[in-house]
Amino acid sequence: MNRRSLAALAAGVVFGLTAPASAQVWLQDRQLTQGRGIRVGNFELHPGVGAEVGYDSNVFYAANNPNNALRLRVTPSLTVSSLGPQRSTSSDAPATALPTVNFRGGIALVYHEFIALQSPDRTSNLRNLGVEGNLRFEFFPGRTWQFILADDFLRTIQPGAQSATGADGVLLPSQTFNRNYNTATAELAYAPPRGTLDVRFGYNFIFNLFDSANYSFYDYLSHSVYGRMRWRFLPKTALIWEGSVNPTNYIRPERAPTGLFSSLPVRTRVGINGLLTEKISLLAMVGYEASFFQAGDNADTVIGQAELRWLINPRANFRLGFLRDSQNSFFSNFYIRNRGYLSYSHSFNGRFLLSLDGGVGLYEYGYIADRNGAATVPGVGYGANGRFTAVRIDATAFGEYRISEVFGINATLRGISNISDVRLGNATGSDGGRGQPIAWSRLEAFVGVRAAW
Repeated sequence: MNRRSLAALAAGVVFGLTAPASAQVWLQDRQLTQGRGIRVGNFELHPGVGAEVGYDSNVFYAANNPNNALRLRVTPSLTVSSLGPQRSTSSDAPATALPTVNFRGGIALVYHEFIALQSPDRTSNLRNLGVEGNLRFEFFPGRTWQFILADDFLRTIQPGAQSATGADGVLLPSQTFNRNYNTATAELAYAPPRGTLDVRFGYNFIFNLFDSANYSFYDYLSHSVYGRMRWRFLPKTALIWEGSVNPTNYIRPERAPTGLFSSLPVRTRVGINGLLTEKISLLAMVGYEASFFQAGDNADTVIGQAELRWLINPRANFRLGFLRDSQNSFFSNFYIRNRGYLSYSHSFNGRFLLSLDGGVGLYEYGYIADRNGAATVPGVGYGANGRFTAVRIDATAFGEYRISEVFGINATLRGISNISDVRLGNATGSDGGRGQPIAWSRLEAFVGVRAAW
C-alpha cells in the first residue's frame, strides 16, 4: 500500500461522515454569537468579529514526530433574523398577532493561517478560508400545522492525517481534508395548541465534497427521511420517539484504496425526557440500528442514551451521560461508539462564562473490505474477524470575559487523543514492517478577542 493510500486511510479514521463541529466554541451557541442587535425595519442584525492566535501541537494527527505550528483565526460573522419577542412587542403589530413566517440566516467566514515552528515548513501552504452559513424559514409558527425549510452549510479547513510529502520533503498541497458539507431540510410539524403533542416528519438532503482529489473517493450524497414524536403526559415530562432511514451513496468509490459501499441505515429510538426533581432531569432512550451496506461488514446493534442534567441555578448547569450509537465510517463501513461524557457551564453575573466539556469513548470498527466486500487486514492489531477498536479521549475548556456588552476576551483549550494498537501497512512495505499507527494526540490552545453586537 503506497503512502498516499495510507494517508487516505489514516484520514478516514480521524474524520467521520457527519458534519464536524465549529472550530470556535462561540459559533456553536447562538447566545454567544450575538449581542443586543441592531434593528433595521422588521429585522434584527447581529454583526460580529473575532480574532484568535494559538498553538497546535499536531497539525497532521501524526503518531510520531508531529508537526506543530502557530495558528491564527479571524472570524467575521453576520446574523439576520425576524424581530425577536422583545422588539416585536414594541413594534406597530398587535402584541397578540402571530407572524406568518419567522426567518433566520447567518454567515461566518473563518480565515485560517498556519505559521510553521520547524523546518521544513509543512504548514504555511495550508492557509484557507472556512465558511459557516445557515438559512431557516418557519412558516405559521405557533399554529397547529407548521412547515420549516432550512439549509446549513459548513466548509472546514483541516490538514489530512499523516499527510504525504514530495521528494523535497514539502507537504503536497493537495493533501488536505478540507470539506464542504451541506444539509437541506424540509419539515412538516403537527403541534396542537395545548402543547401535549408534537409530531414532526421531514427530509434531509446531504452532500459532502472534499477539495482534494486525493480524498474525492470519500465524496458522498445522503438522504434522510425521519420522524419524531413528543407526547407530554406530565407538565414537564414527555415520552419521545424518533426514527429515520438514511440511504447513503459514495460518488466515486472505484477510486478508493479499499471498498466503499452504499448503505441504507435504519434507526429508531424511544424514551422519556423529564424532571426527577425541580433541579434534576433525566433523558433515557433505547433503540435499534442496522446499517444494511451493499457489501462488506454490517452493524446490527442496540443503541441508546442516558443523561442526567442538574440545573444548579439559572446560570449554571451540569450534564453527565452515556451514548451508544452507530455511524458510517470512511475507514471501514461503520463504527459503534460507546461514549461517556460530561459538561459544565457557568455564567458569572453575565460577565464571565466558563464552559467545560469532555468524554471518553470506545469505538468499535467493522472490518476493512476490498472492493468485492471481502475482509482485508491492511496491517497489524486487528481482531480475528478483521474488526478492531480504538479509545478516544477529548476535552474542551472555554472561558470568556465580557469587558462590555459588545467586547470580550476569551481562551480555548482543546485536547484529543486516539489510542489504538492498529497499524496500517504490511510487513514488506516502506514502513519497515512496523506499519503506520492510527494512534495520535493533539492539543490546541487559543486566546482571542471578540466583538458581538
